[in-house]
Amino acid sequence: MVPLSATLSPSDADLGTESNDAGDRVPKVVEDARVEMERLIESLADGEYPIEMGSLASEDLEPVAEGRRAGDAIPVYLMISSKRALTKKYGSAGFEQLASDLRDLKQVVQARAGLETVIAYVDDEVSLQRFDLQPVDPAHPWHVKKLVDSIDAQLADRGRQIRYLLIVGGDRIIPFHRLPNPVDDQDSDVPSDNPYASRDANYLIPERAIGRLPDGENQGLALLRTLIRTSLEAHRRTTVAKGLLSTLSAALKGIQGGHPNGRGLGYSASIWRKASRAVFHAIGDDGRLRTCPPLTYEGFQVVEPPHFSYFNLHGIEDGPNWYGQRDALFPADYPLFPLALRPQDPSISEHADAVVFTEACYGANILGKSASDSIALRLLAVGALAVVGSTKISYGSIAPPLLGADLMGKHFWEGLRAHLTVGEALRHAKVSMASEMQRQQGYLDDEDQKALMSFVLYGDPSLPITSIRRSEAMGASADVFCPPIICSRKVEPQKGVTVRPASDELVARVKARIETSLPHMSHATVKARPLSVCSAVCDADCDVREADLRGSLYAPLEQKGLSRVARGWALTLHKDISVKGGRGDAGDALTRAHHQVVRVVVDEHGHILKMALSK
Repeated sequence: MVPLSATLSPSDADLGTESNDAGDRVPKVVEDARVEMERLIESLADGEYPIEMGSLASEDLEPVAEGRRAGDAIPVYLMISSKRALTKKYGSAGFEQLASDLRDLKQVVQARAGLETVIAYVDDEVSLQRFDLQPVDPAHPWHVKKLVDSIDAQLADRGRQIRYLLIVGGDRIIPFHRLPNPVDDQDSDVPSDNPYASRDANYLIPERAIGRLPDGENQGLALLRTLIRTSLEAHRRTTVAKGLLSTLSAALKGIQGGHPNGRGLGYSASIWRKASRAVFHAIGDDGRLRTCPPLTYEGFQVVEPPHFSYFNLHGIEDGPNWYGQRDALFPADYPLFPLALRPQDPSISEHADAVVFTEACYGANILGKSASDSIALRLLAVGALAVVGSTKISYGSIAPPLLGADLMGKHFWEGLRAHLTVGEALRHAKVSMASEMQRQQGYLDDEDQKALMSFVLYGDPSLPITSIRRSEAMGASADVFCPPIICSRKVEPQKGVTVRPASDELVARVKARIETSLPHMSHATVKARPLSVCSAVCDADCDVREADLRGSLYAPLEQKGLSRVARGWALTLHKDISVKGGRGDAGDALTRAHHQVVRVVVDEHGHILKMALSK
């Protein structure tokens, strides 16, 4: 992984990060955060908010009471956008319409959810006067992040803290951060909102619940206004004590005669059906998971509008559609990657008031897209409450144990069932996934890091979905911990340390094992890189060096045959496979390239420790 400090400009270095240099600190951080999350869950379930309604003008904010704990800070909902960019795209009249819609949303959120709410245009001096802050250029995401942090610091002086952050507009309004891609795949970078959600430079672990209301490329004002109105109407239909939809609570309790985990829709590539069932079980009957093949877009129908929809399908960067994948056990007359779902399909229109989680590669890629060529934007246009997905390539497993996107989906649905808001549920999913992978592996590898960066929420992060109490505690952390990080893109051997390349025999043996279960990956290009771990300080350089592992933070690596001395390898198999989907201007069928990636971690003897497939 590129060091965190490398992602910051020199002026950003003061954002800093606190590191943990002893293994016993991580469990304490997670345990402390679990207590805070339990308190958050209790307050959401009981509808208890220790605040008064009203505006958030600086003169109305009282200083924090002496002795108040940081965890007792009054939650604030911050909505940000760019007045200049919105006016340029939609005109002055269009901006005024959007500004009016946001004011309406603010009033409803304050009245229904009891959240103090601030609307700030990052390039507008008037909207920042209450904080005595200067406007910033919205084209520079790190400047916007530092402005958000400055607002948060002023709120902290008055006993407040930003809990929810909403970005209004797409990449041309408030841009994604372009983070360095930790995985050796085709993506040059990773568009992400994670840095906006963190309070320091460690953007892997979010501390704020964040969401975005995107506007499509070359699309009129209607889409963005629709998204704001969808959120507004959803808040109007609810109180925090009752949850977003009374029917949701009834479904989750099983009193409607359905599955006790709710009315969920699941659609998966056949090859991933075992992993998908483990995720889908949280929201529906895993025996009713639909798979492609044998289903395709022509046979896939929504019989009953879902509350929750889970898609574990393939996506491609330059196309609008999602695809299935034939299991190796299926007859060969099924296409390898059949077309599973298109933006124009009637089943998409059945997702009003639904929450959607997709594992598809590029499932949340909206760069240069509109509702006609993006399933995510199409879902939002028809009234979906939230869409969670990856902006770039995502990775998962064929079968349990879950990893990557699969594990994040499981924790996301569990967070919703524990009556977290949709933004808190995604934050919970990311922190829980990082904690779980650290416990299993002793580190976060490249695919783990990319999942944490690339998954984003399109929707209102403050929106409560259910109020069903979950008996066990949610293990999400609001504090930042700093797990060991595997680097496999750039490894610089330290002087005196010899890094042995993976032998041809080892590579051939591993490749043969992969082809047994994934025969379509025969003749794939293979790259092998030694494993190395970032040094104990998160922003230090990645290198391979001798180290005494006894009693250190990296002891779990030694137990798995890995250490900071490169004793294992990360193998990446690449192959472009043609898929069909959509038609050109002349009505002819289009053929596109699906870039399939398989990532394998092996020990020095060639034993496979982990295998992840691109979605």
